[in-house]
Amino acid sequence: MKLSVLIIGLLCITNAIAAPPKKPSLVTVTEVVEQNLREEIPFSGTAEALQQSPLSPRLSGVVNEVFVEEGQRVEAGEKILSLDSVIARLEVVSAKAGLDEAIARHREAVRQKNEYQSLRRNKAVAASQLASAVADEEIALASIAKQRAEVKRLEELLSRHQLTAPFSGIVAEKNVETGQWVKAESGVVKLVALDRIRIRASIPQRFYSRIEPDLKVRIRFDSLPGEEFTGKVASMVAAGNRSTRTFPLLLLLDNPKSRIAPGMSARIFIELSGQQQPSIMLPRDAIVLKADGSRIVWRVSGSEEPFDVKQVNVITGRTQGNLVEILDSKLNAGDRIVLLGNENLRPGQSIKIGQTE
Repeated sequence: MKLSVLIIGLLCITNAIAAPPKKPSLVTVTEVVEQNLREEIPFSGTAEALQQSPLSPRLSGVVNEVFVEEGQRVEAGEKILSLDSVIARLEVVSAKAGLDEAIARHREAVRQKNEYQSLRRNKAVAASQLASAVADEEIALASIAKQRAEVKRLEELLSRHQLTAPFSGIVAEKNVETGQWVKAESGVVKLVALDRIRIRASIPQRFYSRIEPDLKVRIRFDSLPGEEFTGKVASMVAAGNRSTRTFPLLLLLDNPKSRIAPGMSARIFIELSGQQQPSIMLPRDAIVLKADGSRIVWRVSGSEEPFDVKQVNVITGRTQGNLVEILDSKLNAGDRIVLLGNENLRPGQSIKIGQTE
């Protein structure tokens, strides 16, 4: 008797475990779509600064003050360093005083010319005296122009006692200190622009004709795992390497937060131009990754609620936005697939569709 009760109990437990739940699970479904998918190929590349320059003062002199440190960001026009400019400032002051003197002499020359012209009308002075007065006025006017040019020249020399940033960027190197004598040709600071980054890669010659300017490119960096950036093809350099039969490919990438630095390794994914191929596509969330590494989806079967689900094994390929290419499966365009609520489903389980996307 006890044995019979035990057997009946075990059978009840087994049936309870094996049978799908009676209450249908509420899920969101989507449809398998067929889209044209361009061929995408991966390349390796390296990040480069789009603009970098060793900055040098335009005059030799003693460094009066350094305004930057290594790693500091500076904007275009911001001061880098200043040279001792005491003598240059005094020369500007002297030149401006000379200009004032020239202007005063010109006023006197004009007065004398007007006076001689009045006297000449009454024939009180010789014509030669009037001509001399006119010449003196012209000489005084030329002296003003010459002195103004001298003031501008000295003001320009004074401005060259300051070194400013020609573009916005990061100070990568600093090779100068206050009180140091520097020559005009010496590189005192290395400035690197990081607002935009160039990625340099090499591509095999068989892809050369299938890469076009302005193509969008997906880029990943080993130093920034899990993140993906979008760049574009800037140019293809039509000068290949004869040994490797590869061509330089240059990409541009916005870098507003300066998170990408020159020298970082990059993984590049480019959609090749040419004929597009139709592919079966599914949203990424519809694919369930199992513990053994295989991937499955749950296909909805039945014509009315409650519907059933069947497990379908899939092999994934390329991605396009949130959609994933399905390479090998029994799915067809238009099949309904569970999108949300697919984590705990079992074969034959009843479902209720709450939403279709």
